[in-house]
Amino acid sequence: MRIIRIVIGCVLLAVGILYSILSILSTIEMDPGNSSGEVVGHYIGQLLLFYGPSFLLLYFGYRLIRKKKPKKQVVPVQQPIPASYIPPVQHQVNTVINVVETKPTPPPVPKKTVSVECKGCGARKAVAAGESSPCDYCGSPLTA
Repeated sequence: MRIIRIVIGCVLLAVGILYSILSILSTIEMDPGNSSGEVVGHYIGQLLLFYGPSFLLLYFGYRLIRKKKPKKQVVPVQQPIPASYIPPVQHQVNTVINVVETKPTPPPVPKKTVSVECKGCGARKAVAAGESSPCDYCGSPLTA
């Protein structure tokens, strides 16, 4: 089938080339003494009778030669799953996730701060009640 298509394409190409040469030769043979209306009519006739069919012959001849075979698509066949099918062990194991709900912890209660005066340098610092902290300037211990 492909060989026949190639042969027909080559014949169409050859006829198209000969037809194109004939159309060019017939255009050259025009008499220069014709009026402009006759020349335009002659060129339109040339276009319809010679150039159009030669173009079609060349086009379809080339297309027949270059036509590629369509690729066959392979469709995979799915095999039926038997009723006694047991999935692999990985699919049979069910994991249990224990979800433990915890109540959110309340935010810590801010401790009362007390302004304490340093005995060493006289600077003031805010210290939490019941705790001690060093002085920022001299390092003496401050207790509230």
